[in-house]
Amino acid sequence: MSVFTPKTVTLPDGAAITLRSPELDEAQPLIEYLDAVRRETNGIMFAAEDDLLSVEAERQWIESHLNDARAVLIGAYAGDEIIALSGVHPSRFFRQRHTAGVGISIRRAWCDRGLGTLLMRELVDWALVHPTLRQLTLCVFDSNPRAQAVYRKVGFGVDGVLPRRAQVDGEYVGLVEMSLWLDEMAVAS
Repeated sequence: MSVFTPKTVTLPDGAAITLRSPELDEAQPLIEYLDAVRRETNGIMFAAEDDLLSVEAERQWIESHLNDARAVLIGAYAGDEIIALSGVHPSRFFRQRHTAGVGISIRRAWCDRGLGTLLMRELVDWALVHPTLRQLTLCVFDSNPRAQAVYRKVGFGVDGVLPRRAQVDGEYVGLVEMSLWLDEMAVAS
């Protein structure tokens, strides 16, 4: 079972937020959050044209993360409002059991306030104490240098670029593959 221990943190601008795992009864609010985020930004793969999950499917997705010791979801909340969602999503393949993908999304009003860096550090800290995870991976659009800078700041390095792998506003963009080796991070600490 992997439930993130709730905690209150203060962003550099003084805003207090709560970090915690989403609960099963928050499936509908999470769908509404994802719908808002996909309409606010072109920086994530999930677009306004993509289908949202049903409430039951979203509930199952939350439950799968809560019940998998190699996964975690961390939601950021301002009061009762979901303002960001991040997570570690392990590979389902035996030969990649040492790896997990990470993902993050943030409501536009909360961008450029240190929240992305804070959430990425929480994900890395969570993964560092996990007994089987050795590598975190992610993909980011090559047209999103701000996000790339956040990932570099917490220790991710570029593995390669997949050219023209996605379309954003009718333009092809590349995907920058990045990873962080947790063993190397632990040695550097």
